[in-house]
Amino acid sequence: MVQVIKKSKKKEAFKPAKIVRACKRSGCPEPIAKTIASEVSKKLKGRKIVTSTAIKQMVFSMLMKVEKVRKSWMMFEQRKRAKKKPMKAKAKKKKR
Repeated sequence: MVQVIKKSKKKEAFKPAKIVRACKRSGCPEPIAKTIASEVSKKLKGRKIVTSTAIKQMVFSMLMKVEKVRKSWMMFEQRKRAKKKPMKAKAKKKKR
């Protein structure tokens, strides 16, 4: 079983369904999303550990081959980044 190391350093089992869901959210048709998930699964066969970033790069490179999906994926990534909480600015101390 392939273990995925997430950015938070947490480990979890590899789930192709997550790839399908992310691809569909980005505007990819379900048959293509399933094909991509299957291809990633094949590439990971025999590996024990992989980072979530490596999986994302594999998916992204496959999606870039599908012209009509490319722009949708980029917009999906931008929306995802925008949802993340921005870092709080440090309060300035008043000088006396």
